[in-house]
Amino acid sequence: MSLTLQPMTDEYFATWNERLVVEYAREKVEAGVWTEEHALQLSRKEQAETLPDGRRTTGHELFVGVVDDDVVGNLWLFTDPELPVPSTYIYDIEILESHRGKGLGRALLGAAEAWSAEHGSASVRLNVFAPNTTARALYESAGYQLTSMHMMKRIPSA
Repeated sequence: MSLTLQPMTDEYFATWNERLVVEYAREKVEAGVWTEEHALQLSRKEQAETLPDGRRTTGHELFVGVVDDDVVGNLWLFTDPELPVPSTYIYDIEILESHRGKGLGRALLGAAEAWSAEHGSASVRLNVFAPNTTARALYESAGYQLTSMHMMKRIPSA
């Protein structure tokens, strides 16, 4: 079973983008960063700012992971053309639920790393929310190291 990357189509992008906005809002609420009341609006705003030209936004590469002609996951990479030493950032990496537990997350991560190497990146970076212990374990086992940490303490209302 070999995983390959293929560019997202416009139709796939539209569906994926809407789902990603909802999922990102949920993750921000779960992490305690945003309130549920404003999360969807904030997520839409952030996504529109990050991808102003949709899947054709400069520096961003949007792929589907494919195995045996079946889409098994999604991958969103960004390489900042302004950096003196290129580094690729994984904005989103996901194996679709029906394909999880088969080693495809590691294969998609490997495909991201291979793409990055082929395009001259010196490193691959990503963010993972603290509650996502499955993803954190995958990244750590694949050699990713902690480079920074955001911390928060809730302050009770006066």
